Amino acid sequence: MPRHAAILTVLVLAAAAPAASAQILRDPGSVASAPTDMHSPVDVNVARRAQSDFEQFRLENLPSANSGRPAKCDEQVGNVCYWYNDKGPLPPREPAVIRQREDQLIAMLDTVAIHAPDDRWAVEQRVRYLAESDRLDSAYAAAKECKVGGWWCDVLEGFTLHLLGRYAAADSLYSHALGQMLQRERCDWRNIDMLIDDDTRQQYQRLTCGDPKREAFENRAWFFARTLYSLDGNDSRTEHYARKTMEMMLRDAPGVTVTDSQEDDLELMLRFGWPRAWGVSTVSAEREGGFSMGMPRRSGPRGVVREVTSYEPVPAYRYVPPGFVLNDPAQSDSSNWRLQLPPVIARYAPAYAISLTPLEHQKAVFRRGDTALVVMAYDARVTKQLAGGKLTAALVVTPSDKPGDYGKIVHDAPETGVLMAKAPWGPLLMSAEVYAPSRFAVARARYGVSPPFAVGTRVTLSDLLFYKSYGSFPTTVDQAAPHAVPTERLRADEKLGVYWEAYGTDPNGEKMKISLTVVREAEESNNIGKKSKTATPVIVSVEDLSARGATVSPRAIELDISTLKKGAYIVELEIEVAGQYVVRAEHRIEIIGP
Repeated sequence: MPRHAAILTVLVLAAAAPAASAQILRDPGSVASAPTDMHSPVDVNVARRAQSDFEQFRLENLPSANSGRPAKCDEQVGNVCYWYNDKGPLPPREPAVIRQREDQLIAMLDTVAIHAPDDRWAVEQRVRYLAESDRLDSAYAAAKECKVGGWWCDVLEGFTLHLLGRYAAADSLYSHALGQMLQRERCDWRNIDMLIDDDTRQQYQRLTCGDPKREAFENRAWFFARTLYSLDGNDSRTEHYARKTMEMMLRDAPGVTVTDSQEDDLELMLRFGWPRAWGVSTVSAEREGGFSMGMPRRSGPRGVVREVTSYEPVPAYRYVPPGFVLNDPAQSDSSNWRLQLPPVIARYAPAYAISLTPLEHQKAVFRRGDTALVVMAYDARVTKQLAGGKLTAALVVTPSDKPGDYGKIVHDAPETGVLMAKAPWGPLLMSAEVYAPSRFAVARARYGVSPPFAVGTRVTLSDLLFYKSYGSFPTTVDQAAPHAVPTERLRADEKLGVYWEAYGTDPNGEKMKISLTVVREAEESNNIGKKSKTATPVIVSVEDLSARGATVSPRAIELDISTLKKGAYIVELEIEVAGQYVVRAEHRIEIIGP
């Protein structure tokens, strides 16, 4: 679903004098009068003039902008002001006369491309304007007809496949194109310098073009930058390459906003995407010879300056994670993956994620030798944006040191469910994802998962897995998982089952003192940022014997939490065995009602 009704805005200032002196090109009617007969060859130079004339015609006939420039820019790049607003009015509709002129230009480019399929300019501009007019299938067909040598045809086809949502195919074609480029070209296309924060950039710039470590750095950044880890291909990376393709097209044939500030416009395009709509407004000049954002005013003391506002797709989310996340994603928490985590260096608006919200879920990690078993229960019913669409649910986990997708994907998934995934034992990043493609909606939970461990102890504990009482006590994860509660927000009028595993217990059997406590979580007023535990409304303490014939002791307890009032609590498990200090595991819950 193309999202041209965007609110993300970029402001450029174009000096405007009376209409005659503002006219850049000589013959604004040349597009309309140019031949469009598919059997009549058109000189490429004529098409070049027609393209330039069309963009000038568009500039002179832009609708009024629906949103004005704010008092403060989010970003100031040269003489271009950028700000983000996904709550503002829709962009203005382009007048029919502009669309008619664009159709005439496309017809001319069709003719040129048919008679000169090896002319790079004609072929790429044909693809560009077909894509701009939302004729994506035609743009893909035009890219397939490209006969230009080298890697040019691959990037054009990759561009159209990305816009069509065929990310894996686009990724493959762009990869093939990069393999054909000279090293300097390849480094330029892969360069992520503009998309990363200052700390990350310092690391990155120490790596030179051609250094395998530089490519590994880029690959790692793109791996973690994906909006959905369960999606085929890497759409974040192909979005970057699509922007590079558009940069190539705009350098060959400037558009509305590419004026004297071309490099500034192109930098913002690479960071935030290219415009899908434009509007224009006028501002009075303050004085003759004055400047507005670096652009000279030509119309005298009582003249006007035309402000062209460009609109990119929204909502758009932070593109590449911050450096501290890239360096050690397993230590990140959900706040580090906030969609607008400042500073926002660059943004991306995935076509499949018009809505991207937190996923209601519960997770727990268990050990299986050198493998981590991650259990995730989810509830999509509370996300109204997902309602009414077929769901895909996924649990993807990846090691921090050697990124790779390990997980489970279920199509036609239920609204509530449980997924389990295995990955190498060690620090992990988890991405739990439920999305409705037809609704362009995603619910996601992403944060680091550090497997439970205790230094210098023989016996260690798993996470706690909460389950709904079902009349029996589970003795394995497989028995507990189907009954796992899909949320950490619970009602106090139902019993709460708690399942866990103790590792390293004596197979001959040994005494274990087990204590399970539920205490209210509260902010300590004199120790800001730390948690304190006040009151102990639920306590269970038992003497137990570890499992015989095994070094793993699975256990389950059911708690009566009916005495708990609304609020946040910590469920804390402590186990004491002879010869070592007490080991513990804890899990937060929130009581939302009786």
